[in-house]
Amino acid sequence: MSALSSPDGDGRLSRRAVLRYAAAAAGAMALGPAMAACTSPSTSSPGATVGPDTKADLVLTTWNIPADLVAYRRFAAQYKQKHPGVTIKVQVTPNGDFNQYLSTQLAGGNAPDIIRNTWQQIGRWAQNGGFIPLDDYLAPDYGKGFGETFWAAAQLDGKVHGIPQHTDTFATYYRTDVMQRVGASIPSSLDAAWSWDDFLSLAREVKKATGKAAVAYGFEGVNTAYRWLPFLYMHGGQLVKDDGRTPAIDTPEGVEAIAWFQQLYTEGLIPKSNTIKGSTTAAVENTFTSGQVGLMIFGDWIMGEVAKVLAQDKWDITYMPKDRSAASDLGGNLLSVSKTSKNPAVAADFIRFVCDQANMKYFCETDLFLPVRTTLMDEKLDYASNADQMSRFAEQAKTVPAAMAKVETLPNFAAINQVLADQLDLCFIGQQTPKATAAAIADGIKNARS
Repeated sequence: MSALSSPDGDGRLSRRAVLRYAAAAAGAMALGPAMAACTSPSTSSPGATVGPDTKADLVLTTWNIPADLVAYRRFAAQYKQKHPGVTIKVQVTPNGDFNQYLSTQLAGGNAPDIIRNTWQQIGRWAQNGGFIPLDDYLAPDYGKGFGETFWAAAQLDGKVHGIPQHTDTFATYYRTDVMQRVGASIPSSLDAAWSWDDFLSLAREVKKATGKAAVAYGFEGVNTAYRWLPFLYMHGGQLVKDDGRTPAIDTPEGVEAIAWFQQLYTEGLIPKSNTIKGSTTAAVENTFTSGQVGLMIFGDWIMGEVAKVLAQDKWDITYMPKDRSAASDLGGNLLSVSKTSKNPAVAADFIRFVCDQANMKYFCETDLFLPVRTTLMDEKLDYASNADQMSRFAEQAKTVPAAMAKVETLPNFAAINQVLADQLDLCFIGQQTPKATAAAIADGIKNARS
């Protein structure tokens, strides 16, 4: 994808360019007023031909997250009120390999019209034509309403292939009982975040306290290998050079970052099963909520599941550990239109409707995500729960490295991500040295194809 906005001097994304999110404020927002505030979909989209008499049957596919399914179905129902002839069915994206699923659907000519996808996926499907350009359905200045980084990341060769709906990121969950037992001092600001040395020392004490392990990490299978990358970039390393092609991990910084993370496994601080390929969301969460670990590095979207098991006074979140700089995970989703859609104008119009200011606000507040519209980045959101924690996630999101984000939105990133999963797991389970791992990743990047 196109280049991202310039980072601050320390290599982090600028606050203006990325994530100026705020903490929660008083005042609940009902869905009805949110929808009433929406502009008519057909009034500001020059290429769209959507009116009250338009007829279309569309399918939107999204992850199997109950709260998100509820929200999308409500959006579909509200859109139908404006356009009685348009029906939008919300279906669940099957578990497993997303790329294989979408390839099969596109090959058969029956892919969903609207596809919820990630920053790590959109480059591939934009390049191979699986997602159509949306420029003809958008006003020329439409992108000015979004954070610069996200709008740039939604484009390939200057063409828009998805509309950003939200972002999310990682922080450190901790169990208050375990922290009290080990006498830990909890960082109260990004500047005070635990250093690598501090975090390693703390993890060793936590392991003694739990009698099992110390920290769980938010890997959820082979497709999430990229979630290790913040540790590479916070140590001053890079995966790929700025040209988007030349490997850059086979350096002292790259080897050292791999070695530090491997140490968490060799010392038994991370459970042996918590590898990239061996992890699931439920398993990672369970190690934390059951007390097998006292720390968990994971995203904001799982807070609701943690809260179902642990009372709020039993857990909280603080910032990611940091090294030469701070860093965190690039998360979030976009909505794109598949090339097999028979009604792309209507599909694009519905995406605009879902991603307008009122509906983005509702979605983020209700489902605990971070907005990507500039007007909402500066606004205090009334989160349905965990407002204090969401404010810290919002701060952490400012540390997403621009160079890392650029790599993750490359068209061939799916292939690069597979290389990461294969080689890092070999290292984490002790079958490969950090130096050999960095060299193997570099070789794999050279051969990666989108």
